[in-house]
Amino acid sequence: MLAVETSKLTKDYKTKEAFLRAVDTLDLAIEESEIYSLLGPNGAGKTTSVRILAGLLRPTDGNAKVLGLDIIKDAQEIRSNVGLLTETPALYERLTVRRNLEFIADLYDVPKEEVKPRIEEIIDLFEISEKIDEPAGALSKGMKQKVAIARAMFHDPKIIFLDEPTASLAPESAKIVREQIQKLAKTEHRTFFICTHNLFEAEILSSRVGIINRGSLVAEGTPAELRDLHKDQRITVFRFTKWDNALKNFFEDLDLELIEIDQNQKSISAIIPQVEKQTPTIIENLVKQKYSMVEVRHEYPTLEKIYLELVETESIPREEEEEIEE
Repeated sequence: MLAVETSKLTKDYKTKEAFLRAVDTLDLAIEESEIYSLLGPNGAGKTTSVRILAGLLRPTDGNAKVLGLDIIKDAQEIRSNVGLLTETPALYERLTVRRNLEFIADLYDVPKEEVKPRIEEIIDLFEISEKIDEPAGALSKGMKQKVAIARAMFHDPKIIFLDEPTASLAPESAKIVREQIQKLAKTEHRTFFICTHNLFEAEILSSRVGIINRGSLVAEGTPAELRDLHKDQRITVFRFTKWDNALKNFFEDLDLELIEIDQNQKSISAIIPQVEKQTPTIIENLVKQKYSMVEVRHEYPTLEKIYLELVETESIPREEEEEIEE
C-alpha cells in the first residue's frame, strides 16, 4: 500500500476579483518509509497540497488516498493518523511546553503510561530541559519550532507532513531534526512528506524530490536522477601542477564551451559534449604535450541549479495560495 497516492488532484480558489488554480492535476505516489520532499517557490501549491492530504482542505477535483484512506470520505480518520507541522508553529502559548505535549497526548489517546517517557525523550532529543515548564509564548522562534516538530511526532503517526521544518533552527538543531527524520523513516518505517525551500536539506535527506511550479509537478525523481536529466550540463575541470598560457589555446582549439579559466587555481573548466568519449582523448593529448595534471573531475549540476532552471522558465509572480479565501 502506498502511503500517499493522488490522481489529478486539483484545488481552485475563487473570489469576486480573482481565480487561482493552486494545485493543478497533481499525481503523486509515495511509498511507505519514504522521505519525500516537495520543492517550489512561494505560491507554487506546496502548502495547499499538504493541507489537502492532511484532511484540512477539500480538493476541487481529483482524488487522493493517505494510508489507504480517502481524503474526502475518511478526512477525520486521516487527521487522527497523521502528524502535521504547519509553516507557523501553532502552539497554545499560555500553556507550558509540557502541557502542550500532554494536550496532544490526550487529543490522540496516547496511553497514559507512555506520555511521561515520550516527554523525557523529547526533552533529551531537542535539548529543551530548561524550557519544558515555561509558557510556549515566551519561547524564541527557534525553540517554538522545536516544540512544534516534537508535537507533530509525539503521537507516533505513520506519516508526518512537515512544512519548512528547519527554517528557524540553528545549524546544530537542524542537524538533530534531520537525523531524527532519517532514523524514524529507517527504523520505525515512518513516511515523511516535507515542503521546503532548503535545497541542500532536500538533496541530502530525501529518497525522492518533486518540484512543483504554478500548481503542477514539473519534475520528480531521486536527486541523482534529476541531476542525470541535466548531465549535458556537467562541467569537466582540468587542474594542472603549473600554469602555462598555451593551455588556453589548446582548449580553444578543441572547440569546447569554456566555462572558466583560472590561472590562480591553474585550472580550466569546460563543457564537453561527449564527455565519456572525448575526455580520455583530451587527457592523452595533454600528456603528449607535457602538461602535468593534478586532477580531472566532473562536476554535476546541483539540485539548486536544476530547481532554479525549472521554476524560472515559467514563473510568473502570483499571490500566495494561503492568502486567498474560498
